[in-house]
Amino acid sequence: MQVEIPGPLRRFAEIVEEPVYMVGGAVRNALLGLTRADLDAAGALPPEVVEARCRQAGLPLSRVNRSLGTVGAVIGGETVEYTAFRAERYAPGGAHVPEEVTLGASMAEDAARRDFTVNALYADCGSGRVLDPTGGLADLKTRTLRQTSDTTLCSDALRILRMVRFACELGFAIDPNTFDTAQAYAGGLADIAPERRREEFDRILLCDTRYPGSGHDEQRSVLRALHLVTALGAWPYLIPEITDGRDQAQRPDHHRYTVMEHLFHACAAAPADRVMRLAALLHDIGKPACLARTGKLWEHDLIGEPIARQRLEALRYPNAVTDEVCALVRYHMYDIQGTARESTLRTRFATWGRPLTERLIVMREADIRGCGTDDGYTNERWRALYARMCGDGTPFSEAELKISGGEIMRAARIDPGERVGRIKRELFLHCARHPGDNTNKRLIALAGQMGRSRNSGV
Repeated sequence: MQVEIPGPLRRFAEIVEEPVYMVGGAVRNALLGLTRADLDAAGALPPEVVEARCRQAGLPLSRVNRSLGTVGAVIGGETVEYTAFRAERYAPGGAHVPEEVTLGASMAEDAARRDFTVNALYADCGSGRVLDPTGGLADLKTRTLRQTSDTTLCSDALRILRMVRFACELGFAIDPNTFDTAQAYAGGLADIAPERRREEFDRILLCDTRYPGSGHDEQRSVLRALHLVTALGAWPYLIPEITDGRDQAQRPDHHRYTVMEHLFHACAAAPADRVMRLAALLHDIGKPACLARTGKLWEHDLIGEPIARQRLEALRYPNAVTDEVCALVRYHMYDIQGTARESTLRTRFATWGRPLTERLIVMREADIRGCGTDDGYTNERWRALYARMCGDGTPFSEAELKISGGEIMRAARIDPGERVGRIKRELFLHCARHPGDNTNKRLIALAGQMGRSRNSGV
């Protein structure tokens, strides 16, 4: 069996002048007909020899780690990452970092240190011939993920999350013994750095987008991925409160699913965007705690926001992502009955700004679809009003007002200070409701009235 070797890898093999092998996802994807993965190479040459030959050929080096046997070379604008055949030994606990690395290993030993058999395939960069030390070709044929050895998952627990991701990106089944091992050693995720857990979790939430040309089915879905995380017992190391709603039933006239299942289905219904998928997964995270505290679900959005923030911060999400997600959790119940006046909604939308308003509209639709009772719901009233506001010149920030701070001071006859900001805020809220007044002439007149009026509230 042969695969086509990409040009940068062929050139790399010519430069090092020794047998070099394309390895990992690049071989797997070539055999599956999927888009190319990273250009990873392996071989018996020590890293210092590869480094010297790359330098001699004038190749830029992206990174060199001699202790791990790794050399990254840039060829034709792409990075080829070479790793010398090696064996690894991990300390107990599954902390992801090898305790000992031994270079000079055989291909079989190198294959045994990799995660899954379908990722332990090697293709000669000269001939394209595929070598299979662990039985990956048979597993590729049956579309099965199988660990390369009995220590694969217990020595590096991050591979448990990678297993979920690969299974749902590729639409593969998981070998039962491999699944049982992952389930038994899921506790090792506690030893993985939060940032690494977050990176894999993000990829899991977007697993259905990795290979868009290969079709979408239940095997390639975020819903399947979330159920796998549950079955493996991995939520305590991601978002522990998710499983609090596993058995919490909801009103049958509104919800087909328990709280946990509703969160999963809403997440799957949300657009393929990190913030939207996280927000959909967390929007009702406060329901179990709210019910326990008050016996009701009223204000579960208020209780859920700090829970969401705590968990996102624990996984080291960027502040901007955390703030966006928490705002969606906080406001997803606003005007849930659809009775707010248009003037009130205008003020809200303008105050929230365009990005949050747009996300909340979509969030509400994913929430409803995730109930399992009305898949065709669209938030027509909010969508229509938001479209009108975007078309009628409504300002969505104070910076969009057609008046400057200096003009406010001159019109209101006031000195610099807090009062200028208060008048500007009042003008902004006024124009949210009356967008036609957002002209320089009209705003100067309004600012003058506010400056003269003792009862303006500013």
